[in-house]
Amino acid sequence: MAVAFWWFQLRWYQPLEAHTGDTLFDAGQLALTLQTPAAPIEVIHFFDNTCPCTRFNTPHVRQLMSRYATSEVHFRILVPDNSQQTDARAQFPGAEVRVASAANYPPASPAALIMTSQHGAQYLGPWSPGAVCSTKSGDYVAQVLDQLLTGEQRQQTFQVARGCLCRWSVNPSTASDGVST
Repeated sequence: MAVAFWWFQLRWYQPLEAHTGDTLFDAGQLALTLQTPAAPIEVIHFFDNTCPCTRFNTPHVRQLMSRYATSEVHFRILVPDNSQQTDARAQFPGAEVRVASAANYPPASPAALIMTSQHGAQYLGPWSPGAVCSTKSGDYVAQVLDQLLTGEQRQQTFQVARGCLCRWSVNPSTASDGVST
């Protein structure tokens, strides 16, 4: 039993320990929030495959993409640089994948931005509470989407979040303005 616990801690917990902490999410810092989404509701997933927290979050995002695959909800994936587009397309088949510009870098990932065509940015933050951003610890994004689909507004675009979050990889040479392909 002690060996199993030691192995788990060595394999999973220690690499994540450096990525847990508080992160301030402020949608006002993202140029995306000034755009009107084409769909009534758009979910933008900030995906960085270099972040160890991503391995726990990816199944959660795929599950929500399947659950909300309607004409009202559109999912888009933003990656920090060109080298991650192929992996993002493999992880999220059929989703629109683009490279984020420096004006659209979130403070950390994995994170979600939810916008509506009527009310703009409604949520920016982690996908769920807890150490690993998975459905087992809760589901912020699903709660927001359910509220928006019933006509309620959320306006949770400025918050301090705690969990497994990595600073967004910054490589400003890959995109120059807005979002590049």
